[in-house]
Amino acid sequence: MFGPVKNMLRRRRIRKSASNVQTGFIPLAEKSSVNVVIDAEEPDFDKLKGDILAWGKKKGLDVGIYVFDFRKPGKDGVPHENDGTAILRKDLDWLGMPQGGKVSGLLEEKSDVFISLIGNSCPAIDFLSKCTKARFKIGRHGYKGHAFDMVMTQGDTQEQAGPREIFSAITEFIDKIR
Repeated sequence: MFGPVKNMLRRRRIRKSASNVQTGFIPLAEKSSVNVVIDAEEPDFDKLKGDILAWGKKKGLDVGIYVFDFRKPGKDGVPHENDGTAILRKDLDWLGMPQGGKVSGLLEEKSDVFISLIGNSCPAIDFLSKCTKARFKIGRHGYKGHAFDMVMTQGDTQEQAGPREIFSAITEFIDKIR
């Protein structure tokens, strides 16, 4: 009973906060800022973060990295508490959406590109992807009602493509847009 009510309230909040910025493919020459959302639980997390920063530096882009870290503190690892852009379990409201403080830079500033390297469709990533004011939105996981202009998936192969491989494919594609 509570699930449908919660979903209705989520949809209402997203509709209320949704961005009205026109989105679509834009050439790399017109890009100056990129916001990337990654999952701290992904394998090679630190290497992925390094790849993103290196790509941004090489292209002369202002890169913001937001880390989803929903692990419970304990033996699996300590959440990225000291990182100002880490979105932790305690930063979510009762609807499962991030609260203002940590994501205000992502939602309030108009950026050129938003890249989600999250491999699922949780309410938090749905909220961020629909409410960010980015002009070009790229996702790793497509789902019903997503807000991405482009979804980069692994296809029908048996092997699981990791976030580093998907990020590499995204950057190759972005470089080809004219």
